[in-house]
Parts: sequence; C-alpha cells; structure tokens
Amino acid sequence: MSKAWLGIITSLTMGTCLLAGCGTTASVASSSPTPIHITDDLHHTITLKKAATRIVTLEPSNAEIALDLGLKSRMVGTDQATFEYTPSPWHHQLHGIPNIGPSYPGISVEKIVAAKPNLVIATTGIKGLGALARFHIPVLVLQPTSIRGIYHDILLVGRATGKTAQARATVAHMKQQIAAIEQKVRRVNTRPTVFYDLGGLYTAGPHTFLNSLIDMAGATNVGAQMSTQSYPQVTAEQVVKANPDDILIDPESGTTVSTEESISGFSAITAVKTGHVYLVPNSSYVNEPSPALVMGLKELVTLLHPQLKLAAQ
Repeated sequence: MSKAWLGIITSLTMGTCLLAGCGTTASVASSSPTPIHITDDLHHTITLKKAATRIVTLEPSNAEIALDLGLKSRMVGTDQATFEYTPSPWHHQLHGIPNIGPSYPGISVEKIVAAKPNLVIATTGIKGLGALARFHIPVLVLQPTSIRGIYHDILLVGRATGKTAQARATVAHMKQQIAAIEQKVRRVNTRPTVFYDLGGLYTAGPHTFLNSLIDMAGATNVGAQMSTQSYPQVTAEQVVKANPDDILIDPESGTTVSTEESISGFSAITAVKTGHVYLVPNSSYVNEPSPALVMGLKELVTLLHPQLKLAAQ
C-alpha cells in the first residue's frame, strides 16, 4: 500500500482530522477584484481575496488536477508522494516543481511556509495542516466520495484559481469519455463480484469513489457490503464468505498474485479457482480521484470484461 493510501485509510478509519483555521482569509495576488468563497469537502469555507497564484499541492490527485487545469507555473511546491505515484501524462510535468517533502504522517510546516503559497490543496489524513492558519495560508481539503464528487472538486480548484472555464471543459471531457466506456459496458450481460485489495486486506467500502468506479466498470464491489467504513480492513473470513468472482490487487502494496492466493481460505474462492486474481496494471489511474480515473475505468473494464474492445483514450 502506498504511503498516500496508508495515510488516507488511517484517517478515515480513526476519524477525520480536525483542521483548525481552514476558514482563514488570505491575501492573494491576482487580477480578480471579487473575493472567492469556497466550501471544501470537510465543509470548511475559505475566502480568497483573489484567484490563487502560488499553490502547494499535497497528494498526487491534487497535483494531477492542478496540472490538468494548466496551473504548473503557479505550483510552488508539491509533496514526495506526488513525485512517486503520479502517472503519465502528468508525471513529466512535475519537472521543475519544488519537492516540499513527505505529507504522511505530517507536513513540514517550515517548507510550506517558505514556498509562500496563497493556497494549499490537501486531503484528509495529513497532520500539521492546522498550523498553516498561523501564517494565514488557506487550505482547501478535497476528499471526494464519488465520481460526481471528483467532478465537483475539479470545479472547486477551477474557482479557486480563476480557471473555471478550463475546469468545466475538463469535467465535460471526462464525462464524455466515461459515457463512451459505460455504453460498451452495458452490452455485457454478466456482472462479476469484485474484491479490491489495497494491501493488507484494506479495501474500498461504500461511499467511496472506488466503489463508484467499480460499479461503472460493470461489477459489484463486495467490499461495500463488508463494512460501513470508507476504507475498512476486512478479514480473510469475510472475503471467503463473499466469494468474489474476481480479486484485484494494488501492486503498490507489495502484494503479489501468489501471496494473495495463499491467504488462508482463499483457495476456496471462485476468483482463485478460476485464475481471476489480477494485479491492476497501473493502480495510480484507479486510485487517484482526478482526471486519471478515466484511464482507471478503462483498466478495470479491460480486467473484468476482457472481451470488450475499448478505444484508446
């Protein structure tokens, strides 16, 4: 499991972190004369005097959103996980952006302050964000729980940076691509059950964008039936009882097909018996709540419905 996923899962399992001061008003240099009020995914409202021009992104998905909106020249820092896990075509755009170090378990407040941002785009599970309020640095926290939530968050970043038109265009293009994939998926009569192992039998529960993505791929996520938590750690017995048709593995977790199949009791699971245990080729596409999820959806459909021929995105 990647450090980024471990931080998110820990946060959502132990409870959402409290970000004191996220509603701080910050001074921002831009041509827009009208203050911008934005409510993030934790229901905190931040006020920007003008569109943000110096941005620090924490978490690969947030960097991908910023880069997709053409904001590279405004990115004055991003975290180590972004350099490690951001996939193509965004990865090569990271060249020249300062690395402000790891975000998990906590940020370096000093490095972020030194970058002089007028907006930090973060996610839950990161310690130290509340300290940025002392320096009047607003924090926009994105933690979407569905595909629709991802669209919403892209539009939030667009509003915060004066890139509303570009954000709308990005969302419209994503919807068009996803609709084309879903149209092909509807031709399939079978709907397999799926267990997605993020590592250590952590999985995607209900009210997560991963659950939505698996549903869009024409499958049923058994993890959503095992717990009410967003990213629970389940037991081997629960997986055996669910008896999924397919098991997907995040390779970033270090788990292999053979180690998954050797888990106690898994030899009785349909997915293991039929050889339907797969490593997700590029889990960064699947795991990131960003424009990357279009390619993630294509990966899932290719694994779960190999008979479908999807056009290149």
